[in-house]
Amino acid sequence: MHFMQTSEIAALSIVALLICLDYLTGLMKAAMQHDISSEKMRLGLWHKSGLVLVMVLAEVVERGQQYLDMGFAVPLIIPAGVYISITEISSILENIGEINPEIKTGPIMGLFRSGKEPNNGTQA
Repeated sequence: MHFMQTSEIAALSIVALLICLDYLTGLMKAAMQHDISSEKMRLGLWHKSGLVLVMVLAEVVERGQQYLDMGFAVPLIIPAGVYISITEISSILENIGEINPEIKTGPIMGLFRSGKEPNNGTQA
């Protein structure tokens, strides 16, 4: 029997933690803005459940490849985890920026920005 590798367990754990952090920071932002809505919360949970299902699907397909020959073998757990992590990190950073605008423009957030600044159509 093949069990998950440490890297796969770590990927699933990181994704779960980031999903929880995104939900928490979104809730904090809504509370700060006095905009808590059960409808928005339910919609957010549905979206998060979709991400969890993507990870479950990646696990099933990747593990199933050893029993069901689909003509190819491709790693899915880590790539799916990376994609979901990037989207969750972006959302968490956006929420943090809304919670504390000083952080949004400060040097800490600069660590997460690319070095490219938009030129707004102007030539340097």
